[in-house]
Amino acid sequence: MPKLAPPKQSAQLNLSLQWGTIPGQEINEKLDYMEKYGFGAFEIPSGDWLFKNGEALKKAMENRKLFIATACGPSNFSYGDQAKREAEVQKFLPQLEVLGMLGSVGLILCPARGYKEMGMGFKELRDDFVTNTGKRLADKAASCGTAIVLEPLCHQETPFLKQVADGAAMARDMESPGAKVMGDFWHMNREETSFFGALMSGGDRLVHIHIASLRNRKVPGTDGDADNYVDGFKALKLLGYRGAVSFEGGFPSKGKDDKGKPIGLNAAEKHDLIMKMCELLRAQWAQA
Repeated sequence: MPKLAPPKQSAQLNLSLQWGTIPGQEINEKLDYMEKYGFGAFEIPSGDWLFKNGEALKKAMENRKLFIATACGPSNFSYGDQAKREAEVQKFLPQLEVLGMLGSVGLILCPARGYKEMGMGFKELRDDFVTNTGKRLADKAASCGTAIVLEPLCHQETPFLKQVADGAAMARDMESPGAKVMGDFWHMNREETSFFGALMSGGDRLVHIHIASLRNRKVPGTDGDADNYVDGFKALKLLGYRGAVSFEGGFPSKGKDDKGKPIGLNAAEKHDLIMKMCELLRAQWAQA
């Protein structure tokens, strides 16, 4: 069996929430919540939100221990029309400048979503992303002190980039320090044979993790014994991973009303589930 070198630094569990999931309305109110309950990082939206809130967020982050993980939002470079692909590049270039200013880990990108818009073959689209659209964004990100973070999806969602190993290979092929990859437990549970193997394949390109319950994509812990992440956490520990482990998913309902519509949780109930998630993930991290 191959011997693995110990990581250069010990791993650290930095639990994270996406911006819309964090309780509160104002920026400081949200950041206060994250610090109060021991989170290490948080995710922010990409797009117009960055330009509207970037400066205020930078000021609010002064003297805080939190770090800004990734910016997350829609992206798609699978258009057959070159002009549309170029428009996608131009849309993200100024966003990378804001993320660099904020010291963010990077911008999550999905090279291809769905199958309807494609005017080229899968290989041609992948090659164009690696050598042109994605490559240019990765180089721009590196010049700004941040990165693009490739997200593998499920096979129903994308024609390629369905496994962490493929994302890491694409990042290496770009030959840019601004090209990274992430893992998502929800997607990995459907596309990979092993959480451990998938995340190990990311190597030093792995900079971000999404996590959700493994049956219904809700808060971890709400799917009972199915929500076991220990195998993946073992890989993160071996890699010396210190990025965010960020909840991306919904909240369960309390049944349906008399019109058949789901009954949502109130703020206190959501907070309770978030706290239980933190307890579960910290316990499994220790077990790993």
